[in-house]
Amino acid sequence: MTEPGSFFVAAVLVIPAVSAGLLALLPAVAPADGAMAAGDADELNVPGTITTEGLTGTTSGSIGDATAAQSVATVFNVNLLNGLITASSLTATVSSTSSGARATSNALGSTFGDLVVNGVQVTSGDGAIAPNTRMDLPGVGYVVLNEQLPTGDGVRASGLTVNLIHVYRQSLTGGGCTLLGCVPSVLTTTGEIIVGSAASNAAM
Repeated sequence: MTEPGSFFVAAVLVIPAVSAGLLALLPAVAPADGAMAAGDADELNVPGTITTEGLTGTTSGSIGDATAAQSVATVFNVNLLNGLITASSLTATVSSTSSGARATSNALGSTFGDLVVNGVQVTSGDGAIAPNTRMDLPGVGYVVLNEQLPTGDGVRASGLTVNLIHVYRQSLTGGGCTLLGCVPSVLTTTGEIIVGSAASNAAM
């Protein structure tokens, strides 16, 4: 929970929902006025699931008459599910502010570099994508691009988590027939891959 007059910022860069679990978590910080933290991680390689060539993250914030927080996460040369989704870079930028009377958050500055999804060129160079854009991935499930998850009351507190790429892997489970009849299979989410995620929160 965020205490009055404080802020929390986190840069979570890659979280494939595979047996490896959490693969990269870059700095979380809730310090005094004007603090900043930065970190990076080496390439990631989970065969058949994800490869990247590097990750960086910075977080900063200040507390005074108002609170402000910003988180920036960048991932380079992303390849998911054997080329089903690729990008030269992903930059998630999230900012939050609160004056105690009004609190806002935004993801301005978040970009997708040369994003290709299932053979479709989505961006050329660095481009923005509308929040919560969904694209089907036949035989896999679907992906949500620029997924935005807000929190707070908009008055004293505001927060936002942005997941630039969030893959939901799905398959049919259950179902079958007996002498009494048949039960249909159910489409179930069996795994998730999140790449390029940043979060910020500010409260007074």
